[in-house]
Amino acid sequence: MADITEISSLIQAMCDTLIESEQHKVELAFSDFGKSYSGLSGKSAEDFGEGCPYITYMNVYQNQIIDATNVGLVKINGAEQQSVVHYGDILFTLSSETAEEVGMGAVYLGDTYPLYLNSFCFGIHIIDDNKIFPPFLAFYASTKSFRKVVFPLAQGSTRFNLQKNDFMKKGFSFPTVERQRKIYSALKTYSDKLSVEKSIAKLLCKQKNHLLSQLFI
Repeated sequence: MADITEISSLIQAMCDTLIESEQHKVELAFSDFGKSYSGLSGKSAEDFGEGCPYITYMNVYQNQIIDATNVGLVKINGAEQQSVVHYGDILFTLSSETAEEVGMGAVYLGDTYPLYLNSFCFGIHIIDDNKIFPPFLAFYASTKSFRKVVFPLAQGSTRFNLQKNDFMKKGFSFPTVERQRKIYSALKTYSDKLSVEKSIAKLLCKQKNHLLSQLFI
């Protein structure tokens, strides 16, 4: 079995190299091609555990592409006005106890509907795919150059919050859409391999726990 850490490091290195080496870039703000929305609001602990699926904070924080099989459940009644997540939306962590964890992004590429978002994250729905290839953002949001720009936007003392309005207006350098598609295609191959290796690791861990439990019967 391949080493998960090694594959993750390889993907990150390729991501930084491919994107940083681009000669032709376009300066864009997220507001130039997307519209932001908030996560769940007005919820209490009693609302969670059953109902409709929602994307958890850790799902956004730990992944580049949202794991559609690892979601929480929340009660949503018909009178509520809650934003839903769509295919191609990029989701960002909005609040955390450390500045480094703020502004971590992942793209949703599933087809579950309706699907909601936790209250400590926000989403951006892509409204102009002539300027951006949504899946590409899954890798772009983890680059060193992107993180360098986002880090100063996290403000706070005991808890840090991303200044969403400032973030939406901040300029970033993107490759052309054509190059975005090619870069994504190259990186997705390794990302798929990483997903397979993680699945194998989970199965092996489950098998190990089962075998250990049998020793005490």
